Amino acid sequence: MTGFFMFMAKSNPLTWQEIKAGYMSGISETKAVWYDTSYSNILEEAPENTVLVFLGQRPTGGYSVKVREVKTDGKKIYIIAREECPKPDAMVVQVITTPFVAIKLDFKEKLPLELKLEGCGK
Repeated sequence: MTGFFMFMAKSNPLTWQEIKAGYMSGISETKAVWYDTSYSNILEEAPENTVLVFLGQRPTGGYSVKVREVKTDGKKIYIIAREECPKPDAMVVQVITTPFVAIKLDFKEKLPLELKLEGCGK
């Protein structure tokens, strides 16, 4: 992952806006994707250039994902997100969750996406 950080120094920040977050996406892997109608169970409609960031499957409630930064080098869009975890003594629902966040990018070109997910302890 060293190349990721070296490259990020040469990239340009993008503006974005969170449009929806939730805990039951049904997507069990960690990834970032461009919105299309196959994700209409998560968002019925989405503005143009919406990106979905999925945290993957988690063992209980209390988890979420927060986008911290979005950058591009003109070839890819890099999304830096952080996993938010419940406190050790928190009372959480005992159900498997699949947290996600949807963001709208102020960028017209749909370049390939690369997700950098920071864990709870960072």
